[in-house]
Amino acid sequence: MKETLMALQATLERELAEVEANIPNVLERFKTGAQIADRAEEELKQLVLDAAFESKEDEIYFFKHIQPSILSKKIYYSQLFRIEADRPKNIREDYKKFLDQELQRITMFFEVHNALYLYFRGGSADKDEQYFLRNSHYNNEYPVDLDGMLDTRFCTVTSFKLAELIALEEVSSYLSLKLDQLYGLPRNMAYKPKLKWTDSKTDLVELVYALYCTGSFNNGVADLKQIFEWLENSLDIDFNNAYSHFRDIRMRKKEMATFLTRLKDSLLRRIEEMEVEPRSKGGISGP
Repeated sequence: MKETLMALQATLERELAEVEANIPNVLERFKTGAQIADRAEEELKQLVLDAAFESKEDEIYFFKHIQPSILSKKIYYSQLFRIEADRPKNIREDYKKFLDQELQRITMFFEVHNALYLYFRGGSADKDEQYFLRNSHYNNEYPVDLDGMLDTRFCTVTSFKLAELIALEEVSSYLSLKLDQLYGLPRNMAYKPKLKWTDSKTDLVELVYALYCTGSFNNGVADLKQIFEWLENSLDIDFNNAYSHFRDIRMRKKEMATFLTRLKDSLLRRIEEMEVEPRSKGGISGP
């Protein structure tokens, strides 16, 4: 099942990246994103209902990392669609007030669920069995149908709240950026990166996808969009349509991960050189 889940997650990321790149109208973009995420969630649900988890650890990993990550996409795009549909259209000050109120609402949600947020972001695991197993006493204290939102066959109370936290963290970033633009603040403020990426963008995209697939950011829950935005800010680079670069990587005839191979070869060569250098200087005597 693990390979199928990873493929489903990768397909979702690819389709959402294409939506972000190709649909300029915000309402259409957010509506389409929500629909794509909803289909992915339904497919994910069917996988879980059709196949049993092989171990308790597999079930915990799914409800801690996989299910909240995919469900958060649906929540994120649905929230953005609602915000853009409800926003004041004419008066600038009303729009600012509206954005501030939305941010305040998100802040209050985080205050209520601060313990879970800190537990997850801090990489804790001592309450995993309580939070992320469907048959735990904690999860069965709640009604089966929590306001019509919770299917306990497919998610736990905690995994649902975690998906909301992940989504609203991204919504908060979106709202903050909108407010910065309204108040005339530059995206990167006064910060100017001291390092610039001087290899090709395709090489960097190859590295990003590798780090994403190994779950190297935020315990594996950071999505591609977050990682690319962070790198754009940190390295003063514009990826434009990152998926087009990834498509080029997939279409390579001989070897796809050429940059990763080059990284590995360079590192191993340097390690070998470091092992030889002390001997050449007489610093280490052989037996």
